[in-house]
Amino acid sequence: MRGMFSSLLQDLRLAVRTLRKSPVFALTAILTLALGIGASTAVFTVVDSVILKPLSYHDSGQLVVAWERVLLMDNIPGGPNPRHFNIWRQRSTAFQSMTLVQTGAAGLSMGDEHPNLVGIVTCLPNLFDLLQVAPFIGRSFVAEDGIKDHDNVAILSYDVWQNQFGGDRNIIGKTVRISDNPKQIVGVLPADYHFPNRNALRAYQSFHSSTKTAEPGIYLATAMDFDDFAWNGEYGNWVALGRLKPEVTPAQAEAQLIAIQAQILQEMPANQRDPRPNSISASVQPMQDAIVGDTKSSLWMLMAAVLGLMLIACLNLANAQLGRTLSRSREAAVRTALGAGKGHLIWSVLAENLLLAVIGCAGGIFLASSGLDLFRHYSPVDLPRLSEVHLNFTVLAFSILLAVSASLISGIVPALRLLRADPQATLQQNSTRSLGSRQSNRLRSWLIGLQVFGCTALLLLTGLFSKSLLYLLNQEKGFDTSQTAVAEVRLPFKTYEKKEQRVDFDNAVLRNLRSIPGAQTVGLVSAMPLEGESWIESMQRIDRPDQKTPQINLRWVSEGYFEAMHERLVAGRFFEERDRNLSSAVLSEGEARALWPHENPIGGQVQTEGRKFTVIGVVADSRNASLKTNPPKVAYVHYVDRPPFATYFIVRGSQSGDALLGSMRQAIWGYAPGITIARVKTLDSQVRDSLATERFETMVLIAFGAGALLLAMLGIYGVLSYSVVTRRQEIGLRMALGASKSNIYSLTMARAGIPVFAGIAAGLIASIAAARVIRNLLYGVHALDPLVTLVVTALFLGAAFLAAWLPARRAGSVDPMETLRAD
Repeated sequence: MRGMFSSLLQDLRLAVRTLRKSPVFALTAILTLALGIGASTAVFTVVDSVILKPLSYHDSGQLVVAWERVLLMDNIPGGPNPRHFNIWRQRSTAFQSMTLVQTGAAGLSMGDEHPNLVGIVTCLPNLFDLLQVAPFIGRSFVAEDGIKDHDNVAILSYDVWQNQFGGDRNIIGKTVRISDNPKQIVGVLPADYHFPNRNALRAYQSFHSSTKTAEPGIYLATAMDFDDFAWNGEYGNWVALGRLKPEVTPAQAEAQLIAIQAQILQEMPANQRDPRPNSISASVQPMQDAIVGDTKSSLWMLMAAVLGLMLIACLNLANAQLGRTLSRSREAAVRTALGAGKGHLIWSVLAENLLLAVIGCAGGIFLASSGLDLFRHYSPVDLPRLSEVHLNFTVLAFSILLAVSASLISGIVPALRLLRADPQATLQQNSTRSLGSRQSNRLRSWLIGLQVFGCTALLLLTGLFSKSLLYLLNQEKGFDTSQTAVAEVRLPFKTYEKKEQRVDFDNAVLRNLRSIPGAQTVGLVSAMPLEGESWIESMQRIDRPDQKTPQINLRWVSEGYFEAMHERLVAGRFFEERDRNLSSAVLSEGEARALWPHENPIGGQVQTEGRKFTVIGVVADSRNASLKTNPPKVAYVHYVDRPPFATYFIVRGSQSGDALLGSMRQAIWGYAPGITIARVKTLDSQVRDSLATERFETMVLIAFGAGALLLAMLGIYGVLSYSVVTRRQEIGLRMALGASKSNIYSLTMARAGIPVFAGIAAGLIASIAAARVIRNLLYGVHALDPLVTLVVTALFLGAAFLAAWLPARRAGSVDPMETLRAD
């Protein structure tokens, strides 16, 4: 045993010395393994954490989201009317329990400091009973917490408890101010408890993600009198969660809720009921599916990309190992002739591979850990379950096993081939001829072709995503974001409950903002630009109340808003100071055309939310909801009509938007120091953040594409370098017979031509098929884009030429006489 161990150590020391003599090969193999292990582990960890791993609740497969579908709202699944929800839970027998939740954010006041924005979950008291989560310290909510004037309690998440209160165990019973409401802390949740944020669990699945969403940190019990809610309306403000009974499926629960909806429709007062059949319905979805949503497509696409990169890495490693092992055929023949056993010969070959695998695995673990840190930092804000993404050692072990297996297999296959060779024939053979054969050269060409195929497909998809992102960034928005900043302010309900109080606040802040040095135009709006549609209402002409019109987005704005956004006036005028005392409205061009298709809308009267407005202007359509969808139909009214609690102040200056940020904070806090400023940012950054998912996908694909291109270049270089060595005598003979250097260059490069062009053609076909599958993720780009195809093909041919030039140059410098005199 001691002798065997000593022999193994000796072989490992020999492997170290041998690899030191071939640093290029060793570095290439190590980087290939590290890149393959690191990338595959990082991406598959994310896929496993977000898509595959069950939610971190007890029996999470029984948790569902119950949606209400309303014909008036285009049957899009949304949060239910609370009154309808109460009837669901009273009459349904499919659920163990049901609850309502609402996610948002509010200011947490600590002493005299400005409020900190924290994520808030407002819920019925039975939320944690439904999720079957027990607090870490303190107590959970109880039924009494849902009674009016008793709903003044709060539960902290573990992170907020640690970060905001230093993990103080005496926090239980203390009072904090959330917005302007005093709340008594009664419990702290466990460290491993996570609840989806507003982006992950949206009340309407069609809503766009916020570009800044705080993770839920404080849970508030709410007192809710369901009889106070109207029979129709109030949709999309709450999300209904349920836990199914063990024997009930989501489809069975859905069928039951649909039947209850039919009963509700019959019980509605006639003046509140939509008389159309099936005007309200319901659907039930597993909670995990509702949270993951459309993220599945993006993550599986990234997983396919990293698997393609892993395939290219394995092919590159196999190619390098094949050439290196065959180049040692004479060494193997000598050792066999001197009596070396076959097992020892194989082990000596595998010792190098094992050593490379160990070093590559160490590098892969480092890259995986670093990659996940970068992923958590730079990942798009709407990625669900981001807080649950951590290095998965099971996935890491599988990736290591896969990479080590690929390394050992790529070494053992050519090693076994060497054992079948006749030592005497190998020793008698010319040293260069012994290095290869027609079969081995054909195999290496096939491997190169496969590498080129995978790399081309990946680069073409990267090109499509890059062009899609550029299309979104450069398309006509309908407004100008340069030199403009926006500040989001959250007004506390109790302090600013009265309309006049909110108007006074907005007036004062607008005055302060106008006094900022360099401020040119100032305005406010009730919705953050590029964060989707909101406050969706119907609007009719007063003189044609039965006219069918599409839903609109209702916005409250001040005078100066359109000027600050540089939106274009089509007809009439924008808001002025006099409109504070008038019921005026400005319509988007699309809405004006829908209401007055062949008439002038200026001076016409419209009605929405039971109130009448006179149209004073028409503004050009703009993509102020999303750059990825068509411009919405919008109606703008003056903010004094209904001043919002969440207000977005916009300032256009004579300098960059970044220079305005600090002054905007001072202007707001100068009037009200206790106000929560949720965020202050430039509109340029808002544009970038609204495309965070597309930017992230494109950058990851670019990184994978660059890695694949590098590996493919190394593969081509290795094959041609090996070809030059094996054909050295042939090249010398050709040059002795009069072949020029250009002929030798052409001869060498032609060897890579067939696999390269075949791989490019196959990659183009594969990318077209893949692009058709993911076409919903692309904007303004077709599956077969001539420009992208041309650029990628030129890029790859240029890279292939560069990889082939060095071996060709070496071939052209062969000395014919020296080569012919050699053995």
